Amino acid sequence: MTNARYRFGSHVLDLAKRELLHGGAAVALPARVFECLVHLIEHRDRAVDRDELARAVFSRDDVSDAQLAQIILRSRRAIGDDGQEQRAIRTVPRFGYRWVAETTVEPDMPAAAPPVVVPTLAPAPLQTPPPVADEPVPAPDARLPAVPVASRKGRGRRALPVAAVLVLVASVAVFAWQRRAEPPAAPAAADAQAQRAIMVLPTRVEGPGDVAWARLGLMDYLADRIRRGGLPALSSDTTLSLLRDAGEAGPAPNMRQLREAARVDWIVESQASRDGGHWRVQLRATDRHGLVQRGKAQGGDLLDAARVAGDRLLAALGGDAVASDEPEPGLAERLQRARSAMLANELDTARRILNEAPELQRARPQLRYRLAQVDFRAGQYQRGLATLDELLAGDAARADPMFRARLLNSRGAMLIRLDRYAEAERSYDAAIDLLERRGTPVELGGALTGRGVTRSSQGRFDQALADLGRARVQLLRGGDALAVARVDANLGNLEMDRERPAQAVGYFEKAARDFESMGAVNELAGISGMLLTAHLQLLKPEAALAESDRGWALLPRIRDPAQRANVLLGRAEALIAVGRLAEAGKLLAMPEAAQVVPGDYKRRDYLRMELARQAGDPRAVMRIADAALDDWPPERRPRLRAWLELRRDQAADDLGLPLAGDATTGGDLSGDGVAQLLRRAIRAGADGEPAYRAALVRAEQRAIPKEVAEAVVAHAHWRLARGQTAEAGGLAGRAAPWAEQDFALALLQVELYARLGLREQWEAALVRARELAGERPIPPELLAPLPPEPPAVP
Repeated sequence: MTNARYRFGSHVLDLAKRELLHGGAAVALPARVFECLVHLIEHRDRAVDRDELARAVFSRDDVSDAQLAQIILRSRRAIGDDGQEQRAIRTVPRFGYRWVAETTVEPDMPAAAPPVVVPTLAPAPLQTPPPVADEPVPAPDARLPAVPVASRKGRGRRALPVAAVLVLVASVAVFAWQRRAEPPAAPAAADAQAQRAIMVLPTRVEGPGDVAWARLGLMDYLADRIRRGGLPALSSDTTLSLLRDAGEAGPAPNMRQLREAARVDWIVESQASRDGGHWRVQLRATDRHGLVQRGKAQGGDLLDAARVAGDRLLAALGGDAVASDEPEPGLAERLQRARSAMLANELDTARRILNEAPELQRARPQLRYRLAQVDFRAGQYQRGLATLDELLAGDAARADPMFRARLLNSRGAMLIRLDRYAEAERSYDAAIDLLERRGTPVELGGALTGRGVTRSSQGRFDQALADLGRARVQLLRGGDALAVARVDANLGNLEMDRERPAQAVGYFEKAARDFESMGAVNELAGISGMLLTAHLQLLKPEAALAESDRGWALLPRIRDPAQRANVLLGRAEALIAVGRLAEAGKLLAMPEAAQVVPGDYKRRDYLRMELARQAGDPRAVMRIADAALDDWPPERRPRLRAWLELRRDQAADDLGLPLAGDATTGGDLSGDGVAQLLRRAIRAGADGEPAYRAALVRAEQRAIPKEVAEAVVAHAHWRLARGQTAEAGGLAGRAAPWAEQDFALALLQVELYARLGLREQWEAALVRARELAGERPIPPELLAPLPPEPPAVP
């Protein structure tokens, strides 16, 4: 080993001083993590196999995969990496690991200033990774759910062909391991405001390297016991989401700012240290007035000591006693190790920890349920659903109604992600029936939210509104302000499902303010995408671009691949709407944009086709549309499919090519949507007047400016092609309020004035069209100068 200093991003690994610096401040680093980083960096020219790395770190050969995985997890966390992003430490499947971060070697430097001393009970900092970022991993905690946002998928009631989907959907907060304790009775009436909840911070752990899991695992364990004792406590996912911003400024978050952002009264700090053969756990809860309550315990088993300390703190805070229903110690620790890995976004590690359990543990319902959580987070919904169905048919679900309720809640979340809304609703019905009698407010709130999503997705808006309203009341009781803001976002999404984008904007703007005040980056990015979609439907492309700017600024802090893809696609859509085609094309060509976004099936294909249409390339439109339709099941997103088929028909009509038969495309021309009516008009040719008229009537009934403009432009061009200029002018007048901001309507005005020989109006309309065009071509025939108007006859 040399005395080099290795610099990567904002980190420096100093071999002589055996320390890691982040922004000049020392990062606490166990010896084995240091050795792991050094070995990977010094052999960054190749992949390092597991056995070699284990020998370098542990100085022995008898090291399990789980032990090595824990060291990799801690190493990634120390430098702001994780198992999903793998920006520095990349997993080489069935071999080992490789260092991939750009690294420079520096000469030795003078001694750095001593690091800031962190108070004993302050949690270890959450490292904020360089440009790539955050999705507060979809919350699998059943008691304070990540409230799903109604996805606007596959229905015939969408207001625009393309819509961004808020990727906080359908976690529906359904995933917590089995707890059989009876919850306390809910309050008789809802509070006017959310209860001020308790936030439990990550644990500061001092002990052997194989307890890295305890930092997040104990945090989650303690928060769960507080909730089981009848007190409102934030979910671990919510806490980590809020901490990401607070942890950027230094080794410890600013407690005052954190308390205000989270809207909590109490913040619980914890420390676990190994003293001889015993673990000592110390808890300290501080309220907004500086009042401190403590809980302490020690024991040979870490979780047992944490349980006793947690129950003592719970009693001091006025909570109820919690029933002793823990799994056997070995299984309990394994479940918390897996949960810790999930919170750190290390899904492969979590799965490995669970799969390496002894055979008897692997058969336990709690462990199989945790595996279903991992499947959900990894997007493996079919496999997770199969596990849940097996558990629901088992003895544990029959014997424990609350465990059954959580399984049903989880099943509903899986089915939402699979677009199986009617089945999901039935699962939520059964869960709500159980939870209304025995569940906690947050569990019931999660189930009601999930059912509201399914009902909105099936067009039953009044029922969905009632469910979301009830969910909001329950979550207010639970004290999680972030969860309540997510419900507000769902209410806005319901308005989008009801084809009322103007009303949705108000909900979205309120939710965005709440998310921003709480530092909830992922939610803020998602709601920004929803606002972008609403603005495009309202023919406000500049407002949509401004929203895409906000989402784009958050991109470096978003980790979840689907959410990153959502931001990329939203920005591409906004750029296309303002004519910045080259930029949009680069975004759509990025591999990240190809990530399947829940609820956005074929959205990227539609945007690639729209890019070709705006660039004036009808052959490319047909090619992209045909490829997309080739494997598009008719039941998936039929409204978006109808718009894509319309664009294909329009391109074929422009080229004088035959229109594709319905048997080929699978298209449905029997509906009364604007796209279907316009397709019928194109296919009717000279006899298309009734269908064009019907499309405009339908668009005006729906009162969505984007659809009105589509119907006006199509019908007016049909009129102009037949020399009916006056009639076309009358149609254009019906969309005149939006001609100043919509390129297609501006071009229509240019053509009308040219046909009418109105030079002055033509020139003014052409100036405006050029301002809106960006990189979109203006047809040459519209650019030919008009002859001067004859002088007025005296």
